[in-house]
Amino acid sequence: MVISVLGDAVLPPIPAAVASFLGLFFSGLLAGKLASGAPMYQGALVGAGYVICEALGVVPSGAYFADPLSDTVALIASDALVIVVAALGGLFARLWSSSDTGTGH
Repeated sequence: MVISVLGDAVLPPIPAAVASFLGLFFSGLLAGKLASGAPMYQGALVGAGYVICEALGVVPSGAYFADPLSDTVALIASDALVIVVAALGGLFARLWSSSDTGTGH
């Protein structure tokens, strides 16, 4: 959310979805770097936390379709995509080492 707000303030207008996915990717990356183990799982937890915040209304979420069935399918797909993007951030944290020996955290 912080990256989204900073992006709105500093950068030209970018779609909210792009800003959210970038923020989730980097949040998953940070969670994966700070984790002592299972960085992809930690990234997925970041995505799950975002989905919970969406469900509670903390993070704005819009309706996709007027039809309830189509809206439900789109919501499930977008939530799955959110978790996957954050988990990929965690995966990249594991692949990206802060030292050339591969042991830096």
